Amino acid sequence: MRAGIKPESVVAAAAAIADRDGWDRITLASVAENLGIKTPSLYNHVEGLADLRQKLASYALANLKDQLHDAAIGYSSKQAFIEVGHAYVQFVREHPGLYEAINRVVSPKPEAFEQASDSILNLFIRLMQPLGILEEEAVHAVRGLRSMVHGFASLESMGGFQMKEDLKESLSKAITYYMDGINCSRIRQ
Repeated sequence: MRAGIKPESVVAAAAAIADRDGWDRITLASVAENLGIKTPSLYNHVEGLADLRQKLASYALANLKDQLHDAAIGYSSKQAFIEVGHAYVQFVREHPGLYEAINRVVSPKPEAFEQASDSILNLFIRLMQPLGILEEEAVHAVRGLRSMVHGFASLESMGGFQMKEDLKESLSKAITYYMDGINCSRIRQ
């Protein structure tokens, strides 16, 4: 084994390949080549391609979690959701392969993946508390918001927005409309 190769190096090499070439281009051979080692040496760090992809998904979600938490700092109410939404879309722009890893993780999901997922959900639930949304309802609201932001990021990555209007403004307005809708539905109840 080449000196300096650590499990984190293997995952980082896979992440670089995923973002540069796409999820489907991650192979043990491509990761080994990226690290300058022979493929069998990877088995000192991963059990195989499926294990590497699970580790990559955990790494990716932990990075997304950190970006979302950082984006929320210092903001509340709608603006917190706008900032977090922008951070989410920015992550997808900068890390398309990592984002795909998050969405292609298979069950059973690694514990690290589940922990990062729970942390993201808890962030959104905390951000919704000042709005008076109960935790049971917050899960539904978070799913809707995530679906909207995921859709926005996906459409953007496929070149789906060709009009001249500013994308950042469009996303901000979409999140604002969504949050206003949540507030209106709460008032009517």
